[in-house]
Amino acid sequence: MSPAAPRLIEACPIEDRLAIQDLLIAYAHAVDSLHDIDGILAVFVEDAVFDLSGIGFPALEGHAAIGGFFRDTFAAMAAHAHYLSNFAITAYEGDRASIRAYVTGMGRYAAGGGITVHGRYYFDVVRTAAGWKAVRYTMDFLIPPEGAVPVEG
Repeated sequence: MSPAAPRLIEACPIEDRLAIQDLLIAYAHAVDSLHDIDGILAVFVEDAVFDLSGIGFPALEGHAAIGGFFRDTFAAMAAHAHYLSNFAITAYEGDRASIRAYVTGMGRYAAGGGITVHGRYYFDVVRTAAGWKAVRYTMDFLIPPEGAVPVEG
């Protein structure tokens, strides 16, 4: 049996590719700040879906819910560091695109201890008057964190 033919997508201009990658980088920088909720929300359209159900958190919708999630997260954390690599545009149709990136995320809890996560980010984005913005964000684990309870699918 021969492998499936690769799915062809419209070529993504380098300017769009870089702008979309920069959106993910802006997200990681804002998350690592432990305070820049406005910077995080600037990455997303107002009614974005922020779905971390793939790693055991509930799916959220909209800026208010996303902002609340990060207020709670920041209150519990003492430090964050997220490193992104292996960027790949997985769909592109002019004003809509999807991108996948690998992430290694590390955190130290305010109460002590820490966590290291190896996973993938998936962002669906649209071109807006203010530039590229995420309409949907999901994540999965490449390697589940040590001691993590597997998420049932």
